[in-house]
Amino acid sequence: MLETYQDKQPLFCESVTQSIRNHKIIHAYLIETNQYQEKDELILSFIKTLFCEKNITDSDGCGECNLCHLIDNGSLSDFMIIEPDGNWIKKDQILEIKEKFKTTSFQNRPRIYWIKQADKLNKQAANSLLKFLEEPEGNIIAILETDNRYQVLETIRSRCQVYSFVNKEYKCEFEDFSLLENVIKVLEEKKAHAIGYLPIVLENDYRDKNFWTNVFHDMIHLYESSIRKSQNLNFYDYGEILDTIIHYNSLDTMISKVKILFRSISRLDYNLNMAMMLDQFIIEFSGGE
Repeated sequence: MLETYQDKQPLFCESVTQSIRNHKIIHAYLIETNQYQEKDELILSFIKTLFCEKNITDSDGCGECNLCHLIDNGSLSDFMIIEPDGNWIKKDQILEIKEKFKTTSFQNRPRIYWIKQADKLNKQAANSLLKFLEEPEGNIIAILETDNRYQVLETIRSRCQVYSFVNKEYKCEFEDFSLLENVIKVLEEKKAHAIGYLPIVLENDYRDKNFWTNVFHDMIHLYESSIRKSQNLNFYDYGEILDTIIHYNSLDTMISKVKILFRSISRLDYNLNMAMMLDQFIIEFSGGE
């Protein structure tokens, strides 16, 4: 099954296949999907590979055995999928995992839980999961999925093996990329003083909510690409703007600014005073906190 994605995600497929063959499976994986379109299918193939021994020795893969069918049908007692309940993943959902997996698997199989959108864990759920990861019991494997690893608590990230999918299809969609570059340069060079400069640069667009929605989304992608470039990871190259971002920021500051951008997108949904909201964004962004 993983062979299907070998050409699309070679680093991930080769790494996890070698780990399985060498019996070096760990208790927690954090998979950063980067909005990769086939993320669910690839993660499910990985999970089936962890369960199915035939998949390790048979180069043609499996996917057709009874165990694989049970996974597809949601009928395998040793496998759970957790998704946000509304806007968040809640503590009771994490406790449900602990309760279900407190006994040893009857078939002596691993027990695996897959948390989708792990960045949506609320505070209580994250703390409960952290305790679970700190004291892994038996043959239990956690698969945490997120589009952006830096939206997951650092204390949780540090207890996981992190893998990252490459998304070659995603590109910034901003119509005037040079204008987007100018916004970033003003924010980085002028810091808090950008409050006075950006209205001049943007003129009529300054208080346009749709404009800022697009800007924030694409800035997230550019800052994430800068983070990946600074860490020698695969990244989409947007040229000198990435070097500009890296020049003005440490790794921790870039991570903080991505979080600020995500918060600012949320604020756009309910904030009617755009000028005040943008002033708050610029002040936070200038400090990187």
